[in-house]
Amino acid sequence: MIFFAPHTENTPQCTARFDAMDGELCLGSCALRIEGDKADVFSITLTGGDAEIGEGLLRAAYNYAANKGAYWGVCSAENAQEITARLRFETEDGVPQGDIPTLLTGFCGSHS
Repeated sequence: MIFFAPHTENTPQCTARFDAMDGELCLGSCALRIEGDKADVFSITLTGGDAEIGEGLLRAAYNYAANKGAYWGVCSAENAQEITARLRFETEDGVPQGDIPTLLTGFCGSHS
């Protein structure tokens, strides 16, 4: 079973970090910065290259952010296109973003 472990950072650069753990094996991680009502996942790394793990990391990060009062989710992490395609992001100025309630809803149909 994969567990998305949160780690609070509380620095100007990073609010929290999340690790996707399968027992002792880390499958990926992401870093989140919350500024006001905006939550930006600015870094995401997958050790196995599995976009489903990346989706879980984004969902964990945005759920955490929503519980801290954030409403708008942004993913400025480089090379995250395959992962962001799995959620309901809209792209503005080349950056995937959207309201967190919509991002956390289910997605019917293909993930293209």
